[in-house]
Amino acid sequence: MNRRIPLQQDENVLSALTGLFEIFDGIQNVYFGELFLTNKRLYIVSKNLINVEESLWFEGEMRDIGHSALIVGEHQITVRWICRGNLLTFRKMFQQLNVNV
Repeated sequence: MNRRIPLQQDENVLSALTGLFEIFDGIQNVYFGELFLTNKRLYIVSKNLINVEESLWFEGEMRDIGHSALIVGEHQITVRWICRGNLLTFRKMFQQLNVNV
């Protein structure tokens, strides 16, 4: 998780996970890659098999459901399997943003 990601001037990375993620926004997609939590968005990067980068900006609703799911607007990300990172720490940081946004 030493990947450098493009950040805005006032944006910083709070936590990151590497693993298998399922995203649902009307279409179900599964990615193996890195999920970054910043003070402004969830950012997923998958370079394995497919090359995708997607930002979910904290402009809409933010909430969590269950023990491994995060919702930002119309997007739901479910963490299926973790290779590196701490999901509990990641969720706590996400929940703190929920209160502050």
